[in-house]
Amino acid sequence: MESQILSRSVEPEHYDLRIEPYTDTATFSGSVTIEVKVHELTTVIILNAHKLAIRSTALYDNQGDPIEVSDAGGVSTLQTFSIILEQALPPGSRLFVHQTFSGFIDKSGVGLHATEVHGSQMLSTFFEPMHARTVFPCFDEPCFKATFAVTLAVPHHLTYLSNMPIKSQSDSLIAHRDKKTVVFHHTPQIPTYLLAFAVGEFNFLECHDFRIPIRAYAPLNYDIEHCKYALEIASRVLAIYEETFKLDCGLEKLDILAVPGMVGAMENCGLVTVSSAVLFVGPDSSAAEKLSCAQLIAHEIGHQWFGNLVTMSSWENFWLKEALADWAEIMVQERLSDYLPWQDFVLEKIQKALSFDSSRFSHALAGRGTHLDAITYGKGVSVMRMLAGFVGKDAFLQGIRRFLQQNAYGNGDPEDLWEVLSQISGTDIAAAMQIWTDVPGHPVVSIEEDDTEGTITLVQSRFCGRETESTTLYPVNLEILTDKGILRECLDEYTKAIKIPGTFYKLNAGQMGFYRVAYPVSRLEKLGEEVRKGTLPVEDRIGLVCDIAALAFAGNTDLRTSHLLNFLQNFEDEASFLVWKAIIATLREVSKRLLFEDHVIRTAFMEFQRSLIQRCLCRKGNLNENDDIDESRFKALMFGDSGGDEKVVAAAESTFENFVTGDGKMLDPNVRAEVFEIVLRRGGKKEARILDPQMEQHFG
Repeated sequence: MESQILSRSVEPEHYDLRIEPYTDTATFSGSVTIEVKVHELTTVIILNAHKLAIRSTALYDNQGDPIEVSDAGGVSTLQTFSIILEQALPPGSRLFVHQTFSGFIDKSGVGLHATEVHGSQMLSTFFEPMHARTVFPCFDEPCFKATFAVTLAVPHHLTYLSNMPIKSQSDSLIAHRDKKTVVFHHTPQIPTYLLAFAVGEFNFLECHDFRIPIRAYAPLNYDIEHCKYALEIASRVLAIYEETFKLDCGLEKLDILAVPGMVGAMENCGLVTVSSAVLFVGPDSSAAEKLSCAQLIAHEIGHQWFGNLVTMSSWENFWLKEALADWAEIMVQERLSDYLPWQDFVLEKIQKALSFDSSRFSHALAGRGTHLDAITYGKGVSVMRMLAGFVGKDAFLQGIRRFLQQNAYGNGDPEDLWEVLSQISGTDIAAAMQIWTDVPGHPVVSIEEDDTEGTITLVQSRFCGRETESTTLYPVNLEILTDKGILRECLDEYTKAIKIPGTFYKLNAGQMGFYRVAYPVSRLEKLGEEVRKGTLPVEDRIGLVCDIAALAFAGNTDLRTSHLLNFLQNFEDEASFLVWKAIIATLREVSKRLLFEDHVIRTAFMEFQRSLIQRCLCRKGNLNENDDIDESRFKALMFGDSGGDEKVVAAAESTFENFVTGDGKMLDPNVRAEVFEIVLRRGGKKEARILDPQMEQHFG
């Protein structure tokens, strides 16, 4: 989307916004009065407006007297509306920009958009990153924070929500329609992308376990009782964040609105919108679905501090709020249960980010555009975790608190956080972080061993899928696991020799660094011995599997797929769900690469997979209602990826038969998808016809 960056010579301080939607024609009308402060001598006021018909424009000074305008008009390609003044306004002036306008209700899920819900419509907003300008003329950039007073003109029978509680409501006849005028309290200072409102026929559920009311809203046909789990998580998360950050959330209430068909969620101040597919957790929800709900709620509430309370000043730093909200989400999950989220993070987000960052689609964290991909949502938090490991967990948290307190209700950028952390750690954080945020890609550290000297020589280069290049020099803080403890080194050059105490070493201890490690083929046997002995932590076992697989698949080292499969045989007695998840993902990738190979090769690989998994599969046993989240996910994973084990196939077919004949209790939600997949893979048209309505019922 092409747009013009607005001048900061003028700045909005308050908006009075009135919107009246007409669902029958998919249009809306409105008016806005913006109180503007002038910082520099000004002859033109430029706002953002896109896809709007501006009906009238008038300017007034602080006394209510008109300000003469010589011309006014919009440039659609720049998404701006310019108001040219007869006389220049001096610095310190205040004026009021009043405009009336009309526009169209969107059907693609952005701006003010409509959602069909079983014959009726609900309206809600999604303004991130630059869609507020499609609903009202405004200063639509995150640096322009202001207060908002929202008024809606809506039919009597509907429920109406916004960022703040309702201040007043009154009956009125508007355009010959019996409607109600609803006025909401003023918001705190927020950017335009966090403004929100919604109108529809909703049920709601309320929770008072926290000091402010927390409510879940959903269309009438949804079972609102299934939002209890999300509300419980929300109340606990808010309490933990306030205690951790030593700063309250700045909210008077928190509403969570289910929007059918929405992908993901939006962290609007006081009115979070969430995909209905994630929000509802019922009796037949799997452990994975409960975890997804908890993660999403924790992330969006984390944004009430990172992005809402403290907002980046430009979209170039969009990644920062996502990285810090992700970090907060994982931090709070450690407090909510026995679940170990950083291990999951090492497997999921880091690996996805490393994979995307080594592709031709990679881009820098910082820069123009708001990329919604694995770089923004994975590399950003990976870099933050790496930074926290470098300065220390306590120092990092102290820096986060100070960053929030110094910039609350204003703007804060990476440079502000680096400055705070530099003061606390005594290290130039900005210099170390610049390459990680401003340059795409990440390094692979290759190792050359010298047994006679007891040294290893580390060589870094940028890892780019099927090739490497060495023009980028990354500052890599190494943590090397040895049989004598952790050895810490800084790799700030292309090549460096390091003396290793003892006989064992493993780079990137705990997978704290955002880089790959290429071990010599001869070292894999020794690493495999440590795997079999169970001396390596879960994060390191995941890192070994993923690094060796990535390098073998890339084909730019001596590592081959045969070396990878030989290494995986060391995991027959592996007890960690997450390590097995990494192994299964690796086996699936190998299987895809063998798709067009000879039948004999593919059959041999299937036998290898079946043999590798069988011991763990037998050890795990049947699903039990007392299993915790990890155990339930573990058993479901092994059940679904058994490599065609006959006992598993027979169990799946028997369970499916009982399910379709009416005994729904026989189909455990944790293996429901796996049962469906096994039956479909081995079945025919009959199973497909049966499954179609069943899958519609369970998955929508």
